Amino acid sequence: MSNAKTRIFCVVTQGEMGGAQQFIAQLAQNLDQDRFTLHVVWGAGGHNTLARSLPPQTTYGAVRHLVRNISPWHDLMAVFELRRQMAEYKPDVVLCISSKAGFIGALAARQLRSKLPGLKIVYRIGGWSFNDPWPAYKRRLYIWLERLSARWKDYIVLNNTHDLDQAHQLRIRPRKKVVCIYNGLDPYMNFLPSDEARAVLNERASGASRTVSYDWLVGTIANLYPTKDIPTLVRAASRVGGNVRFVVIGDGEQREHIERLIQHLGLRDRFILLGTLKDASRYLAALDVFVLPSVKEGFPWALLEAMAARVPAIATRVGAVPEMIEDGVSGILCDAGNAQQMAHSIVRLLGDDKLRQDLAIAAHQQVISKFSLRTMIDEYERLFTAES
Repeated sequence: MSNAKTRIFCVVTQGEMGGAQQFIAQLAQNLDQDRFTLHVVWGAGGHNTLARSLPPQTTYGAVRHLVRNISPWHDLMAVFELRRQMAEYKPDVVLCISSKAGFIGALAARQLRSKLPGLKIVYRIGGWSFNDPWPAYKRRLYIWLERLSARWKDYIVLNNTHDLDQAHQLRIRPRKKVVCIYNGLDPYMNFLPSDEARAVLNERASGASRTVSYDWLVGTIANLYPTKDIPTLVRAASRVGGNVRFVVIGDGEQREHIERLIQHLGLRDRFILLGTLKDASRYLAALDVFVLPSVKEGFPWALLEAMAARVPAIATRVGAVPEMIEDGVSGILCDAGNAQQMAHSIVRLLGDDKLRQDLAIAAHQQVISKFSLRTMIDEYERLFTAES
């Protein structure tokens, strides 16, 4: 039996930290170094914060023409660029992360099968793009693209049964199999103590000229993209009375829109966009309540981290969320886009110390029993080394 390591070439569209990039960082940090080598590439533009989360043994590089939005010229050039880089690396596995990288990366890898016999193409999707809040024509286009490109892939990996069921219903069929592997996390990861974490967030908020005092801190970690639906959280905040401050750690394209909404609703001193913070999850213990307002998710890392940090959570019924928390037992569920429900849930939790404590303990136990990091890594290692 060969002692050669399994060589994995990983493609992701962006280097800015988000759910897909967090998965890559977890994978890179925990793969068996004696059995696997990993090389990661992403589009050349934007913030390359992923690089700071990769361990020294993981190599990485840029793909100049790999861009987030559909662009026929750049997309075609990205296929050629990726094919050349893959041919040089000679991978055993091409791992494509996210929709755009899944299409472009799989097409480039498919063209190398004759030169690299036994090449395995694995597509890991954190949440189907056609579930985004798009017009019907755009959703149909992305469903068709997923069906087409599935033929080039050996395995499609989803992280929740909702998306798995959709794959079967929509006839998205790879060469071998669609599988479900839950995201995993170290339930004892290093969180700052609540007082220390809150002091850091207060200092950041004071830098934005917010000096109002408060009794409760409610917040989330999210890139400011439409799917995260921070505007609904802002509208919910406008319905919550008392000395409650709301914070969002993250940045993105909707920032100006959200700032205008905050100003319009008179929440300038109560709802604060803190921007990007390195290792944002370390500050979760500062929160009295964590809220995930998304209209679309796969398996949200931020919610999983809040559960591990023993912060009681409110989340929308999207993607894997109902598989992660049981309503009223390990968290509170509400309907996406419903600011009134969200506000009611926030008020309910802030007014019930025992409920907050019970939910936090149950959520942490759920991470230990069902969503461990070691289980996730073991399942991916078995997939990478499965017989072709």
